[in-house]
Amino acid sequence: MGDRYREGSTVHTVRAVIAKNKSVEVVDIPTPSGDGTRLRVTNAGICGSDLHILEWGISDIVLGHEFGGHDAAGTLWAVRPKSSCGACETCGRDLAHLCREATKDMNGISAQGGLAEEIIVPTDRLISLPSSVRADEVSLVEPLAVVMHGLRRGHVESGMKASVIGGGSIGLLTVAALLHRGASVDVYARHEHQRLAAERLGAIVHASDERPDATHDVVFDAVCNQDSFDSAIAACRPSGTMVEFGMFWTPVTMSNEVMFKEITIVPSLYYSHDHDHDDFIDAGHVLGDSPDLADTVVTHRFSIEDAVEAFRVAADRKSGSIKVHINP
Repeated sequence: MGDRYREGSTVHTVRAVIAKNKSVEVVDIPTPSGDGTRLRVTNAGICGSDLHILEWGISDIVLGHEFGGHDAAGTLWAVRPKSSCGACETCGRDLAHLCREATKDMNGISAQGGLAEEIIVPTDRLISLPSSVRADEVSLVEPLAVVMHGLRRGHVESGMKASVIGGGSIGLLTVAALLHRGASVDVYARHEHQRLAAERLGAIVHASDERPDATHDVVFDAVCNQDSFDSAIAACRPSGTMVEFGMFWTPVTMSNEVMFKEITIVPSLYYSHDHDHDDFIDAGHVLGDSPDLADTVVTHRFSIEDAVEAFRVAADRKSGSIKVHINP
């Protein structure tokens, strides 16, 4: 954190990463103030959606919805970056993650994100963590919560045979969560470094162009394009379930194989919590129980001053990156 001088008085600032002209800049911003809990950010991740946000031309917002840090007492917290109105019919059905207001005050999109030295977040967004979760891996809790929501949507149980299409960060985190749940896992990944990471986690590994064995109870599409959709359908057993993660940035079409096998297609968006469960809490336990997970999935780490290079690496498919983290 630095001090800048303006008209003879000291203006306290922190370093932050903002979107600017379809790229990023590292700038000084005023030290955050207001209601909530102040966190000293220890770890923040770059998500594929951050790259899409830059392409859309969003500017002058502090990026980062995958992050966590220490409060004034030294307690480490993960952060749920989304809000909800709490009053609509959807929220009343315990579907707050589908509330129309869910992204109105979302860190890194419509409110200051976690790619900064400090942030103040609403206290009800703080997620307690097992003591085994490290400060330099805490930002994995958010994407892991996405995965845990998908496992719940797919009704995954111990002993199931599962398949994951895609070896990016969501795909590999899905592998870890499935193995933690007691499922066996086949992974179909395009790049060699992704296959090596999946193998290290304990999955059975295949190249992405290999025809899947149609014996899987549940299949997770962690790529979301036409090729991955077709592979996921092919991998499902008759009356199996296919879970779609993320967003289709281009439309896909369905073949009659969906009908012939009566496959259940389940979309899974964000993460949820109600009186009975919290995807973030579940994610924290998986991360805490998986000491090698971060070292396998996080391939590159940068300081906040090197954020421009961090985003370049994250966007470069030839860089060998899986997950890129920034440690303020």
